[in-house]
Amino acid sequence: MLTDSKMWREHESFCGGEHQSPINIDSSKAGVTNYPKFCFHNYDLVFPERLEKNGHTVELKIEEQGLHAELPFITGGGLTDRYNFVQLHFHWGRQLFGSEHTIDRKEYAGELHIVHYNTKYGNFIDAIPQEDGLAALGILIKLTDRDNLAFRHLEQFENIIDPSPVNSDVLHFSVPLVALLPHDTDSFYRYNGSLTSGDCNEDVIWTVFDTPIAISERQITRQVISSHGQPPRK
Repeated sequence: MLTDSKMWREHESFCGGEHQSPINIDSSKAGVTNYPKFCFHNYDLVFPERLEKNGHTVELKIEEQGLHAELPFITGGGLTDRYNFVQLHFHWGRQLFGSEHTIDRKEYAGELHIVHYNTKYGNFIDAIPQEDGLAALGILIKLTDRDNLAFRHLEQFENIIDPSPVNSDVLHFSVPLVALLPHDTDSFYRYNGSLTSGDCNEDVIWTVFDTPIAISERQITRQVISSHGQPPRK
């Protein structure tokens, strides 16, 4: 769902701060900084995962019960601390454009957010109030003719659209997080912003990659139907 920060300000008073997300990124006004490369630790590992609908979007979380390996985490890329993976979620539009962020006013088919918390605060809840508490990766999604193989394993959205006390579904085939990253993670836009739902806490260090990942129209139609209950209009 395309979220406009102005709309949030109209409907949610606590979302009226000065550093709200999402934004349009004006590339002509962006400064150039040479950050160290991102390091995606344990992003290549396979963990037990589940999809969960939270009322706003569909989240993918790692099942921590029986977890022997460290959770995925990121360092580098201009971040001064270690940030552990919390969840990732998707934003689709009812039509074929549903990205939250735009670059030079260009909308994309969708957007994937991978959320992490700063480990120096101990846990996700304690990190939320801190100005450097969260780090989110924004990955834009464009349309292509071919299916994205990673998204084939995520085509269980329809299993969790029916409201129920346990509104989640375990993935039959887990997806390593590296499979959802763009092929170029060296070029990105960085700004300090907020969560785009809930209390819109202004504690997020945003990284929006300028290289999108691709998904087929068949796949995005399936996700939109699962999320909104109807196919996108052309």
